[in-house]
Amino acid sequence: MRNKDELCGIIDALGALSIEEIYIAAKEISLLRGGVPLTLPSIKDICAEAEKEHLVAVVSWEEIEGLEKNDISYYILGPNAFPEIPFELSEVIDILEMSTRQVDLSRAASRFSKNLHKKVNNLENKIDSIDPAKFHPEDLENLEHRYSDILNQYYDYSFWLPGDMSAIGAEIQQLSKRIEVLKSA
Repeated sequence: MRNKDELCGIIDALGALSIEEIYIAAKEISLLRGGVPLTLPSIKDICAEAEKEHLVAVVSWEEIEGLEKNDISYYILGPNAFPEIPFELSEVIDILEMSTRQVDLSRAASRFSKNLHKKVNNLENKIDSIDPAKFHPEDLENLEHRYSDILNQYYDYSFWLPGDMSAIGAEIQQLSKRIEVLKSA
């Protein structure tokens, strides 16, 4: 595996993979290429970066069809991914006897929406706790950064996930108005 796009390609081809499964597949691809495999910590770092960029998302066993209860997190393709399927992947799938998993995005949508709602509430609470007399420009910059992250995540998720996210959209609009009030104070 050379980059995050290949990570996305591996996940796209197989539906959902644990970090260990990604590591094993990436290792096998590297060996077939005659290269040095990435270490497990390196794979974890690539996955963490890809998750921050919404190239991949993390789900639980409950959101994958046919899995039994476990404590493993699985990576699925995210809304910003542009997968690049490694040429060697079909051979790796045969060698490792891997099979495709089906993700129930409607179940995942519910959890992702709840998490986004929590971020909105946390930012609202932060705005509520601000003392206008002690408000610094850095505070506003921090609030705007957090708001921007929430807004980007909302647009990514509303495009990618099934269901109506307009309620969260309305909450985000209210956040925007509250930040604008702070800016004008």
